Amino acid sequence: MPARDNANALRKWGIFLKGVADTIGALFFLSAFVGFIIQIFYRYVMNRPLLWTEEFTMIAFVWAVFWAAAFCVPMREHVSFDVVYDIVPERTRRIFTMFSMVMLIAAFALLIPYTWDYLDFLTRKKSSVLRIPMNYVYGCYLLFLFGFTVQAIWRLARLFGAKWTEEI
Repeated sequence: MPARDNANALRKWGIFLKGVADTIGALFFLSAFVGFIIQIFYRYVMNRPLLWTEEFTMIAFVWAVFWAAAFCVPMREHVSFDVVYDIVPERTRRIFTMFSMVMLIAAFALLIPYTWDYLDFLTRKKSSVLRIPMNYVYGCYLLFLFGFTVQAIWRLARLFGAKWTEEI
């Protein structure tokens, strides 16, 4: 019985964290949209374009895209080239998926230290209008690498489990 309680607690935490991630992603997108609307209003109604809204909208949109890709969109729903994948049997799909997850994990794991190094380099640069350090602007990419790698590890582990057909 304790194992079932642990599984239920873990599942509840997963649902809670997914809700938090979805809310944060929606807030990033909403902030990009609001910045865009403010820019349109000031440019076309007030005839006084604002510089900060363009930069703010761009940064919020970049964060929204990488956040959603890492934490909101399930791995199986990302864009993929699956012409061959769709015509092979389930067991072959499992092998294809395992191979692609191993390659993705390896590639992203290799990217993490180089991304960290580049973000460290960007600490010296700031955005032109809002003066936000560029490592904050592009730090979402490091979060994307971590989040997507964790998703790939989780999917790979489930591919070795009894319910592997749910992952292909």
